[in-house]
Amino acid sequence: MAAAESDRDRARRVLTALRALPPGALDALADHAVGPNADLLARVRGALAAPEPEVALAAALGGITLADATTLDPLALLAMGGELGAGADALRGELDTILRGRADLVSEGERLRAATPDAALVPLLEDALALLGEAGPFVALREAIGALGGVRALLASVDRGDVDLGGKLAELRARRDAIAGVAARLTEVPALLARARAYATERGDALASARLALATATLHDVGWPEVLALALAAEHLPMARAAATRIEGRALAAGQLDVVAETSAQIAALAARVGDPDAELAAVCAEALAIAQLPHGAAPAQALVARAHALGADAAPRAVRAQLLEGQVTELLGDDAAARRAFRSVMVGAEKVGLHHELGWAALHLGRLEAAQGHRFRAGQDLELAQDIGRTLGDSSLFGLAVAARIEGAADRAAATAVLAQGEVAPPALRVELQRRFETRWPAPS
Repeated sequence: MAAAESDRDRARRVLTALRALPPGALDALADHAVGPNADLLARVRGALAAPEPEVALAAALGGITLADATTLDPLALLAMGGELGAGADALRGELDTILRGRADLVSEGERLRAATPDAALVPLLEDALALLGEAGPFVALREAIGALGGVRALLASVDRGDVDLGGKLAELRARRDAIAGVAARLTEVPALLARARAYATERGDALASARLALATATLHDVGWPEVLALALAAEHLPMARAAATRIEGRALAAGQLDVVAETSAQIAALAARVGDPDAELAAVCAEALAIAQLPHGAAPAQALVARAHALGADAAPRAVRAQLLEGQVTELLGDDAAARRAFRSVMVGAEKVGLHHELGWAALHLGRLEAAQGHRFRAGQDLELAQDIGRTLGDSSLFGLAVAARIEGAADRAAATAVLAQGEVAPPALRVELQRRFETRWPAPS
């Protein structure tokens, strides 16, 4: 009696599990099964159609231990597929973090390996490079995780009955094993970088410490202020600028203009020390634009504009960039007339020396100022020029701002609709923003 009750209990559990499957899942499994599995699943399907499914299942499953044959348990198959998919998502997120910085990591590692004479540091760098190289486990892991990307689509297709689920999950098991075989090796990368950095610090190698700090920050996207400090100490301008770009991007997103001003000032000072006037001018421009938006920033910003003009005194391209800065700062400080004069000057100078980027941004600013004055025709010409240059140069910021300004200043909804259509070449996120601006400025008539 106990054995019969055990069979009924098992049949009840299996029946509950089968009823939890998506519609058509059991049919899909049965249609694609072969051999003993096909016979068993046919009996299960027949039992489900019986007047008393529990009794019929107890008879159909008599003597069968599902644990001995995973392919006989469709719910277990689906659960395993879901677990593989979830695991792949987690691994994919970690891999993406490494992927975003892998090229930078490899580049910095190779430069450092070539530059350092230290025999103890080189093997550590070579190990890290081997793990991240195109022939290493990094690529194997990327490919294995990519193969798991269709798990959810696979499970969704069970309902349609167009997938050999058993065969697909066997393939997924193999991919899972491949991931297990290489994922552990990639965990060595942070440890290798930490060991190399500790060694470089111990030896007092400022440049190596800065490069390794940059590699670690690139891997985890954290620690950029420390990278900046080390790069400044080592007087390595490219690394300092790379770190400053990350810091300033986050600071701008958070509205921390004081951080932008401080960081830009540090880069400008370093560029002056190493004799790079172009980098110094770029940093002075960033600092001036940030300070001009801070309380009591007018005088310091104007002093930085004067410094920019001094840097441009002996080179026409830098002179144009300094003039563009003057227009932007005077616009921020509320002197629109002076700003318009400066931007017109930039457009003439930029066209002469072929500075298309500066020409486009001057046209954008001038067009918006002309629109504010009610000069719709001139504004339209300038903004269309800015839009064309932004599209040609692939500058989505310039392109998007020009399209948005044209939508704002359009004569009517029909004209704005035509401009919006031109924004279809923009990236998806920008298209969404342009659509939002269009609907705000030109809501559909009720």
